[in-house]
Amino acid sequence: MTVDKRLLRVREKIRKSRPKFRRQESWRYKRLKTGWRKPNGIDNSMRHHKRGIPTIVRVGFRGPKATRGLTRTGKVEVLIHNTYDLEEIDIETQVVRIASTVGTRKKVAITNKADELEIKIINRPEEALTFATISEISEELLLEEEDKKEPKDKAPRKKKPSKSSLTQKEIEELDRIEAELAGKPTPRKKTTTTKKPTTTKKTPAKKPTTKKPATKATTKKSTTAPKKTTTTKKKASSSKSSGTKSTSSKKSK
Repeated sequence: MTVDKRLLRVREKIRKSRPKFRRQESWRYKRLKTGWRKPNGIDNSMRHHKRGIPTIVRVGFRGPKATRGLTRTGKVEVLIHNTYDLEEIDIETQVVRIASTVGTRKKVAITNKADELEIKIINRPEEALTFATISEISEELLLEEEDKKEPKDKAPRKKKPSKSSLTQKEIEELDRIEAELAGKPTPRKKTTTTKKPTTTKKTPAKKPTTKKPATKATTKKSTTAPKKTTTTKKKASSSKSSGTKSTSSKKSK
């Protein structure tokens, strides 16, 4: 079935001027998807075609009837599931679309057969872009797995060159010569003392001591302690004796 190219151009012009139909207030709420839904409401402004509100789906936006269901080149799409369906395809008026339920193995076989028959595939699979067969793909996968399994020989690590190739004695001599030229005393050599490792003596664990019950100790009074003599008592006694003597003398007179 041949289609007039003029109708295809008209359809393309209508398609460009056709607005994008969106569900009402889908731009306002996140919970609403953009998929088209017919507005139903008594006072719905979109249903009444009010100014400033997006239009709804109508008959006037359709294309020519003769071009409906055709591709942009004006050919008919045919859905196929295996290589046997390719034999019934007309190259001039039909185009092939592989079904989504077909696996990768069959997709590769279908694309190889379609290339031989010079049939165009709309949804050409990525696996068959290089016209590779299943055997070639499987061989490549096996080689990749073998490369991963084989351990690579590690190269010996290179020793990093030391910052100064001079020995310690040579460095000390250079320091001494520099000091002599500068008129400074020669620097003393640093004596390195090796500390002996300190050994910590292990202290034996103390045994738990059991306290004996306290017993009453008999304390003896010391008899040899010297007695304290006070001079005040002697003075008082001497004054009393003198007083008695004076009274007795007065009476006798």
